[in-house]
Amino acid sequence: MSKTEIRDYKTTFILDLRDTEDDSSKVIDDVSEILKSLGASVDSGEDLGLKEFARAADRRFAQGHYVEVYFSGGINTPSELKEKLRLDKRINRIFVESD
Repeated sequence: MSKTEIRDYKTTFILDLRDTEDDSSKVIDDVSEILKSLGASVDSGEDLGLKEFARAADRRFAQGHYVEVYFSGGINTPSELKEKLRLDKRINRIFVESD
């Protein structure tokens, strides 16, 4: 029997909210619900606001809305989260750091 290792994570999302009516708080709530369904516990979510990109890959998308979510979960939780959010058009990039 193996013991599941629980780690703390900080996840940063770059949001593309141009084609949606949702705001950043709605996205934080949706991500929190997905994390809870994966068995993780969400500690907090923080809206960092709109920031300019140093190098924009698309000149029509030169700035993004940054959001951070802190959670605790198993070692497979970040990859499962990325897979669940892969087709979400509101999320442009996902960065996961382990504390």
